[in-house]
Amino acid sequence: MRSWRAYAVCAFAVTAAVALLLVGVGVGTASAVWFGAGLAYGLQLIAFGALLAVRDRAQLLLAGWLTGMVLRFGAVGLSIFWLSRNAVLPRDPAVLSLAGFMFLLLLLEPVFLRWDLRRS
Repeated sequence: MRSWRAYAVCAFAVTAAVALLLVGVGVGTASAVWFGAGLAYGLQLIAFGALLAVRDRAQLLLAGWLTGMVLRFGAVGLSIFWLSRNAVLPRDPAVLSLAGFMFLLLLLEPVFLRWDLRRS
């Protein structure tokens, strides 16, 4: 559980810092960037929690990882579908920020996957 909390704190800090940087530079609209950042952060917490639940069972580790990938791709697909039907947010900045934040947070997962196991 410590590794999930450490991941959540670090992922929040990275997500907030990058989102503030993107909004400050003027990439897309602020609402689209924050939409992508928030959705990616929430999905990553769920996917990483699922991966942690099966990390000690080698035969289920791939299934946990694939479940997280299906969740991520499904979220991107559903977001594209929803944004193409509604003009709530600009589609391109929202989808690009969602995919970018998911990739960025996905790169953090290996650092925290065995976090509490090496600290004991």
